[in-house]
Amino acid sequence: MIACVLVPHFSLRVALLVRPELDGIPLVLGPPAGQRAQVIDCSPEATGRGIRPGMSLREAAALVPDLVMVERDPAHESDVAAEMLASLADLSPLVEAGVPGRCYVDLSGTERLLGAPVVAGEHLLAAITPALRPRVGIAPGKFAAWAAARQTRSGAVQHIPAPDVPTRLATLPASWLPLAPETGLLLDQLGLRTLGAVVSLPKSAMAARFGPAGERAWRLAVGQSDTTDATVYPTPQTPIVTARLDLPAPVTSRDALFVAVDRVVQRAFRRPELRGRAVRQARLRAHLEDGTSWERVLAQREPVNAKRLARGIALRLESIEIPGIIAALSLELTGITSAVARQELLLADWRPRRPQPLVEAIRQLKQRYGASPIYRITEVEPWSRIPERRHALVSFEP
Repeated sequence: MIACVLVPHFSLRVALLVRPELDGIPLVLGPPAGQRAQVIDCSPEATGRGIRPGMSLREAAALVPDLVMVERDPAHESDVAAEMLASLADLSPLVEAGVPGRCYVDLSGTERLLGAPVVAGEHLLAAITPALRPRVGIAPGKFAAWAAARQTRSGAVQHIPAPDVPTRLATLPASWLPLAPETGLLLDQLGLRTLGAVVSLPKSAMAARFGPAGERAWRLAVGQSDTTDATVYPTPQTPIVTARLDLPAPVTSRDALFVAVDRVVQRAFRRPELRGRAVRQARLRAHLEDGTSWERVLAQREPVNAKRLARGIALRLESIEIPGIIAALSLELTGITSAVARQELLLADWRPRRPQPLVEAIRQLKQRYGASPIYRITEVEPWSRIPERRHALVSFEP
């Protein structure tokens, strides 16, 4: 059996951990700075008063005058998701992290420790902060477990035995199936609005119309779990090195941000775990003065040391718009490896040597803009009497 631990409206529930006085009133999740002013998510209290995701904030405020908008806190959300995953991993070795606020737990072999499925679900609920309003669904497959969790109320456990799965799924909306948005829209246009309606069609018809995704959707709707649905793939626990820098003066300019980034990178690489080593991924978080935050994940194509990481982060942040006054920076480094050298081609010495910083800068520009903005002049028809035909500009590839 597989359990799905679900926290609906995860971003809103995380925001309420900091502002619990807002719990129980209509809330909407606003967009990040610079994006269209529309409702990203809304609490059940707001949904009950007519608010829907995608609605403009102006329209929502006119509909519900006492509506309160909260902003996302990505750094806090990542911390809460990591704590949620670690708490569940203490109960079962097989825990898979899905989208934020959703985890799958394999209950096979935990009967002596956790008891029957419903009792095991109660243990899982007890491992999560009650303020998040978690719920648990238990079924033979991940899709059925998620559907059971989505149907039940907060703080409750719903168990669907294997023989009852087709009957319990038949009345659920077909939009719950893991299909592309355009496929879900086509199902609705064809009148297939419930899983029971999808199952009423032959499996061959779904496969012929929608391909392998349609066949898999039919199997899930009828309660037949495939290998992917019946297997919990544990999320690997990778070593993480963290560093934090509380700024003595709030940062509002990009130049000051670059200096702070360099200092927090140097502080992280002074940790004993990174002595003489390199990293492949960095997660930079900026904690704003108003209590919110934003983060950027920077994956490197090859292991980098402190100097190259700070330079790469600075290049990525050149075009960002600072959404507020930054009070602190934190950095998480993963993909720690001992490989700090760069393997060159054996027969590459015949080419003229180019300064490594120049080559790296051109690579970063190409990654940022999608194409190299640096060109070189190449002879095309040097014998031509027309000057424009003698040379051409060719994109420079290091």
